[in-house]
Amino acid sequence: MKSQKQFIYASLLLISGLLFARMVVAQPTHDNHEHHQQHNQHNGGNGEHNRMENPAANARTLPPLPTNLPSWINNKDRNHIYRKRGRYNDDIYKIQSLARDLNAVAVGHAMAYEDLVTGKAHKLETDTFDRINWVLKNPPRFMPDEGNISPTFGRKYGVLEQVFEWTHILHAQTIDVLASPKLTDAQKEAEIERLYQFYVENVPYAITGLPMNMGYLDSQPYSKAFRQKYPKINGLFWGYHWLQGAMYDTLYGKTLEQQRTAYVPVGKRYHEVELYRTDRPFMPMFAELSPRFAARFPHISNVFDNLHMLHDMVNDILASDWMTEKQKEEQIKRAIWMVSAEAHKGKKPGDFDPNDSLHDHRFMPGMPGMGMMPEGLHHGDMHEGHGSHDSNGMQEDKNAPNSENHTGH
Repeated sequence: MKSQKQFIYASLLLISGLLFARMVVAQPTHDNHEHHQQHNQHNGGNGEHNRMENPAANARTLPPLPTNLPSWINNKDRNHIYRKRGRYNDDIYKIQSLARDLNAVAVGHAMAYEDLVTGKAHKLETDTFDRINWVLKNPPRFMPDEGNISPTFGRKYGVLEQVFEWTHILHAQTIDVLASPKLTDAQKEAEIERLYQFYVENVPYAITGLPMNMGYLDSQPYSKAFRQKYPKINGLFWGYHWLQGAMYDTLYGKTLEQQRTAYVPVGKRYHEVELYRTDRPFMPMFAELSPRFAARFPHISNVFDNLHMLHDMVNDILASDWMTEKQKEEQIKRAIWMVSAEAHKGKKPGDFDPNDSLHDHRFMPGMPGMGMMPEGLHHGDMHEGHGSHDSNGMQEDKNAPNSENHTGH
């Protein structure tokens, strides 16, 4: 009798154990859920993993190359044009901390591009991030030649490197002018206009100064791929753009000593916060970061915003595994054309053709473009709860480094 009771008791324990084990297996644990999210995010999120496993789901319609592309867009030869001569050149080195931070930005871009095109994309969020981050914390004394850091990228995508390089030179020289203690404020403003004219008249692959519809440019079949797959590296890229936007009002209308003092908190915020943000829905733009400069030079501010959008489009194309190499090369040419000055020749701010998204320049003359965001979002929404709109509908970000100077609109 005693052994029969022991048998029944043991059987009940065994059945209970099996039921409990099945319940545990059937319920997804927090860790499993988190792993699934991380895996999904690694593959692009929003079903990207499923598309990777199912080639049929990869089918997307890519816009064709325009038939009227200029011959220069196929150039793969080196084509250095020396910067405009000026007594202000390299005056940025009078503000050493800013100069070195800008030198590091050049290294960071080049390292990431080279790894993307040499089969090291899977290390972008780890090894590449760590290498770039080290350079950002230990910036070089002098501006590096990006072509020497990313030779494979330059050979593969030819003229793209020159589009980047020449607009980066416009960036550097306008900052040299603002940092120059030899020029008066009036001379600085006149020289910045001359630099812009030199850029658009001497560089065949200049970027347009018109306010582009950013929502359209950021709605291509490949858009957002990079920021979803590589949020940490994308955060660094947008951190660079934050610095390049914020530095103009940091220097504008100030003496050299005031500039050095003004860059201390800006540099601190750049290194401690902006470089590591992964929560931005869209790249930083000039009109919110340097409203005074953007209001005075809207065409130059638009060139830089359009340059940064071209960076984003190229990043997204390179991060889209579902494209062939030939398709990537074609879409990069198309992206260059979409933001080129030549494609928009004869157009003007305020032009808006609802049947031709390429020529959506709906912002008025003198008004820096803020873009029309996808799904009706205005770019200012990224500062929800912090900003307020001024009389022209532009949003003031009270947390922006130069918000006290926001008088230009």
